[in-house]
Formats: sequence, C-alpha cells, structure tokens
Amino acid sequence: MNYKKFFVLFIFFLLFSPLRVFSLSTDYNDLIYNVVGAPKEEEKINVYFFYGDGCPHCAKEEKFLENLKEKYKNDVNIFYYETWDNTKNKELMLSIKKLFKKKEDYGVPFTVVGDSTYSGYSDAVGKKIEAKIKTYLEIEDDVSSVVDDNKEDIPFIGTVDVRDVSILLVAVIFGFVDGFNPCAMWVLLFLINMLFDMKDKKKMLILGITFLFVSGLVYFASMLGITKIFSMISIPVIRSLIGVVAVIAGIYAVRKYIVTRKQETGCQVVDEKKRRKIFERIRKFTNEKNLFLALIGVSTLAISVNLIELACSTVFPATFSSILSINNVNGFLKIFYLLVYTFFYMIDDMVVFIISVCTL
Repeated sequence: MNYKKFFVLFIFFLLFSPLRVFSLSTDYNDLIYNVVGAPKEEEKINVYFFYGDGCPHCAKEEKFLENLKEKYKNDVNIFYYETWDNTKNKELMLSIKKLFKKKEDYGVPFTVVGDSTYSGYSDAVGKKIEAKIKTYLEIEDDVSSVVDDNKEDIPFIGTVDVRDVSILLVAVIFGFVDGFNPCAMWVLLFLINMLFDMKDKKKMLILGITFLFVSGLVYFASMLGITKIFSMISIPVIRSLIGVVAVIAGIYAVRKYIVTRKQETGCQVVDEKKRRKIFERIRKFTNEKNLFLALIGVSTLAISVNLIELACSTVFPATFSSILSINNVNGFLKIFYLLVYTFFYMIDDMVVFIISVCTL
C-alpha cells in the first residue's frame, strides 16, 4: 500500500512540475556581482539596471524589464540603481563602465547582463537583452531569435555589422556634400572679387583666410551644439524624425532642381534686399584702411553667413549628429569627427580661394 501511495505521489509530481526548466549555460559569467554586492544565486541570471529618475528612456526600459521579470521570474533577478540622485550609485556605474572599458560618463540607461553591456534603450536594445538571456538559459527552440549585439537590420540593405561602418568615411562624404551650398559660396565669390581690387596683397590674404577660418569655426561650433542636443534627447524618436525629414528634403531638392534647372538660382534664404546689404558691408570693410576693423567686419560677415547656411542645410549636420549619438561617440573622438566634417565642408571654399590667389 505504501508503494502505491508513493507511485501516485510520484505521478502527481510529474504532472504538476514545471514543464520548462532551464539550466544556465557555462558561458554565463557574472562579472560584477561582487562589485555591486548583489547575491549570486545558482541557476539565476542577474540583470543590473542603472537609470536616472525622470529619464524617459529609463522608464521605457524599466517597463520592459518588469515584463521580462514576469516572463522569466524563476530564472532572472533584476537589480535597480538610480544614479542621478544617488552619488554612490553614480560612482558605482562609472567603476563598472571602467571595468568593461566603456566610456566613463553618466549616460543612462546602462544595463549589464553577464559579460555584455547595453547603453541607451530602444526596442532593438530590448531584443538584444532578451536574446542574451535566452542564450544563457540555453533555450534551444528560440535560437533563431538571438541577436548579435554588433549587428543591425537596415531596411532595403539588410543586416549590417556596425563594426564595419566607417564613421570617418561618413564624415568625409557628408562634409564634402554639405559644403556645396550656394548660401556661402556666392558671398565668398563676391568677397574674392572685392579683394582683387586691393593693392595690399598681404591684407587681401589675411582677410580671405580670416573669412575661411571663422566660417569653419562657426560651423564647427554649431555642429558641436547640435551633437550636444542630440546626446540629451530621445534618440530613437529623433532618429526616425531625422530620417523622414532627410527623405522629404531630398525629394524636395530633386523636384526643385528639375523645375529650376534652366534658371539662374542661388540661395533662397537670403533675398535680394539682404544681399545688397551684405554687398555694402563687404565693400565697406574691404575699403577699410584699419586692418583690425577690417578683420572685425569680415569675421562678422563669416558668422552671419554661416548661420544662414546652417539654416539651408540643417539636415546634413543633424543627420551626422544623430549618427554620432547612436554610436555613442563622445569626447575627443567626437571632436575629431566634427573637425573632419568641417574640413571637408570647407574644402570647396578653400580650393576656390587658393585657385583665385594662385592665378591672380
């Protein structure tokens, strides 16, 4: 009789035991549990979530992690660390980023799963986090859903490894194309025309080089400000918005070219009245005997013209700034890419000025 009871209990246990029991992969290695002081439970994955109170991206990921916890409640532990108001957690996050050889900044959300880290949050990042958890849990039936952290699916192009994308090449192409803008070129050409009438060739070179230098400096500063804005706002939303604006602007530009290709057109932002005022300003400072006052005049002209040009071609700087933000490019590397962009943005102006001076 005892054997029959034991047999019935054994069958009952089999019927009501969880059908899905996962075992952790030997590849799972929690590198920071001792750093943060979190418990390390057998057969459970620890997810470390660093966030800021009031951060919209963090709120979205927190909701995602709650659903993730509900889905894998017996297999996942999630630890939360608020960093904006908690100095200890902020320093903890910096030390962990240093451990993983990531840029030591205060950017959130920042998530750690095993030996992988995730900066920022989007649906794609969420899929990568869950895919990593599934890999560690050795869920064989969902192997196809595992996502490579270094790969992104781009419409019409397919899967692209982000490690193979050259931001330097993008900076060169975008800067070079952005530089062919009539809003500044016509001012440069008129300026060169006025400089040719000057008897002092040294003064002519100084004023021309100053115009080019200040133009590049203003555009660089403008792009630096744009990248700063992009690093502080919701990147996924802006990325989609910039993409739509870029496509619409491209279609509009092609249509405008087809309609006006036989007409003599130039900058559409500065009307004829404003152009005449600019011409008068150029004549005034090129005829100025005091070099210092002439430099002030040409510098002021360069600043105003390039701010106007930025309004003409905002899509290029904004798109490139978005690319830098998506790839978490910061610090010296960001400055370097912006300098490359600015150099190739100015290269057509420099070539025109050099040819003009050499053939004088």
